Amino acid sequence: MTKQTSAYFVTGTDTDVGKTVATAWLASELALHSRTAVVKPLQTGTTTPDVDGDEAFYRQHLNSTVTLKTIRSLPEPLAPSIAAQRIGESIELAPVVEQCETIIRDHDVTLVEGAGGLLVTINEREDMAALALALKAPLVVAIRPALGTLNHTMLTIEAAQRRGLKVDLLVCSGFPDDAGVVELENLRFLRDVFPSLPLVVLRMGDLIRGGLKELQPRILGPKPRLLTNCDIPMFHFDSRHMKR
Repeated sequence: MTKQTSAYFVTGTDTDVGKTVATAWLASELALHSRTAVVKPLQTGTTTPDVDGDEAFYRQHLNSTVTLKTIRSLPEPLAPSIAAQRIGESIELAPVVEQCETIIRDHDVTLVEGAGGLLVTINEREDMAALALALKAPLVVAIRPALGTLNHTMLTIEAAQRRGLKVDLLVCSGFPDDAGVVELENLRFLRDVFPSLPLVVLRMGDLIRGGLKELQPRILGPKPRLLTNCDIPMFHFDSRHMKR
């Protein structure tokens, strides 16, 4: 019997929020048990994504068993629709979806990393949410630990739900070792407001020196469906973190 394939769309509450780190970490865990692919449908800010794009980061931190693919790259670091327009081109969603689906069919699990946030535009009519919908992919949402993340996270979840997209997992990327009241209360608030939504916490680590093991992942809340086969410790608030 052929194993069922699945795809997840990795988005963020903003740009530079840690999507690529979260995607690389997830791929490293999934590749231990599954045929795994990572796809970057639209890369902006480079025309050599395997050298200085997100694909280069994946190549540095993931082993060769993970399939890596950038479908289209554009030179300026702008929303894909604007970057394409500025070089006299446009992006059609259908060919991007078709290439993603080809990769998805050939793997057990595929992580599709969007560009920026969920409503970043691909063309005049479609955005990253439309791409996730076309792929029938639930969302992994990368969030910041710092001030402002509650508003950004709730707006992203609301936008996803309004469009019929399911959020399967939150990943808090770059959680500091010296976390204070803001970071800890943000986690506590999200846990209270979304009790059934799994949340993985990735610490801020020296990835250049130590690689993905620096992230020391912890799960807060229920175990994610995506990580059923992975052994990840739980996040615990110790006595220093009790409410005052």
